[in-house]
Amino acid sequence: MKIKLFCCMAAVAMAFTGCAKKPTFFVDPEWTEKPTSVTVEFTKPMVENQDDVKDDLEEYADNFSAWFKAELTKDLNLVTKNSVPLEVREVGADELVHEKDSIQTVEFNMMKPMAMDGDGYYLVFSNVNFSRREDSYENWAYIQNVSQNGYGAPANNSMATAGPTIADNGLWLYADYAYYSAKTGNRVAFGHWNIKSKFAYAMTRGDWEKCVLALVKKTLARTPVLKK
Repeated sequence: MKIKLFCCMAAVAMAFTGCAKKPTFFVDPEWTEKPTSVTVEFTKPMVENQDDVKDDLEEYADNFSAWFKAELTKDLNLVTKNSVPLEVREVGADELVHEKDSIQTVEFNMMKPMAMDGDGYYLVFSNVNFSRREDSYENWAYIQNVSQNGYGAPANNSMATAGPTIADNGLWLYADYAYYSAKTGNRVAFGHWNIKSKFAYAMTRGDWEKCVLALVKKTLARTPVLKK
């Protein structure tokens, strides 16, 4: 019994991102069957700066949800290699029930469909938000070079000549998600992602596409959806 309990605990631990880091997702170790179908639902995605949509996705300036749905569908079929029947649709908040859960001290928010049909699984994306940001942080290579050699001293590390601070431009995608079994109604996986596509000067359509593809890959990873 002790061995069985230890194995179960080890399996659960492996589903986290690591002991030293805060967990960002969970997959029930008892969920091993490949879904016969996956219904993917998402709430209306938000964009902090609508001008970014006009600049990079001009034809979707007035209907960003349509772009997100098309991109999700394309990437889901790509990553699953069309091995699972998929349906992707936008739903309203009134069609979902808010749920909360926690791992250690980390809280997660999920949305569960009020009604689920069939024997497949439901994947719900919620609180989807795109944000263009600039992150600044201290350039420790520069600071160390100055402390050792003084200002203006040559350095063999290019980062040490870049100035005391470094700025990273990026498009961030935040999203919560959860999987549910339509047969039992049980939640079998959930998580939250902070995804970033870095760019040097100007943001492009490719940055939006990279974020959604990364979202799909991360959400499908370690689940039976990718089981052969």
